[in-house]
Amino acid sequence: MSEQQTELVQGKKITLNITTPRGEKFVEEADMLIMRCIDGDLGVLPRHEPVSAVLGEGILRIFNDNVEKKIAVFNGIVEIDGTNVNIFSTIAQRPDEIDLERAEQDRREAEAALEASEEVQMRSLQVVLRRSLVRIEVSLHLDDEDE
Repeated sequence: MSEQQTELVQGKKITLNITTPRGEKFVEEADMLIMRCIDGDLGVLPRHEPVSAVLGEGILRIFNDNVEKKIAVFNGIVEIDGTNVNIFSTIAQRPDEIDLERAEQDRREAEAALEASEEVQMRSLQVVLRRSLVRIEVSLHLDDEDE
């Protein structure tokens, strides 16, 4: 990034809004976001060009004042307009909302079933496995925030 670009970005924040069918879930100012889209990761800094994208299943990483937060996001869309990032998702979970024991159990069951499944069932089990791994990583991030 050039010196001029760095000056433009410094001191600016992105406003992140996450909305689920239950309403507004999360609002926060951030320095940078990294999210999982269906075709790869998307990083967002202040003054990002306007864009809309389809979200995949993955971890939304929120960087603010050298602190990283993680949220599990499962599908949806994101709309970016330069100063605002609006995420509309069916499921968005903070670390404290995740049942780690259940996610671990889902992971074990999916891995065991994958070994004995046919191809059609395999895709469904891969989704369960991916979601449990995302939940486990985000849930473990809660311990990092407490330190």
